[in-house]
Amino acid sequence: MSSVSSQPQFRLTQPPSKVLHLRNLPWECTEEELVELGKPFGKVVNTKCNVGPNRNQAFIEFADLNQAIAMISYYASSSEPAQVRGKTVYLQYSNRQEIVNNKTTADVGGNVLLVTIEGADARLVSIDVLHLVVTCHALDSFCLT
Repeated sequence: MSSVSSQPQFRLTQPPSKVLHLRNLPWECTEEELVELGKPFGKVVNTKCNVGPNRNQAFIEFADLNQAIAMISYYASSSEPAQVRGKTVYLQYSNRQEIVNNKTTADVGGNVLLVTIEGADARLVSIDVLHLVVTCHALDSFCLT
């Protein structure tokens, strides 16, 4: 059963890129699911999962620009939308030409981030909200779409 949405499946405002931006993914989508989705169109060389404010966005990077164009073209003309776990996935070219996985010392286990929350509503801030804020800040523009 596929999800029904009023969102367009494609936003072709970006020039072609070998990196595709995917939206409306199931929560906690895996890299393996992204690779399987892209595999019929070419070699997937990199992925970035669970980004965006709802962690339902991802990026797929193909080895070649023509492979990314093939995937976009196929789903733009197909009566069957791109799907992961029965959920319609929305595709567009990324504004990036490659996926950069910025690994810093902060990504290595053992580091601590101390956060102080003040105010009357501080008790309403959960660990999940803090994680979202820190992740979006680190990803910067990825959380804006």
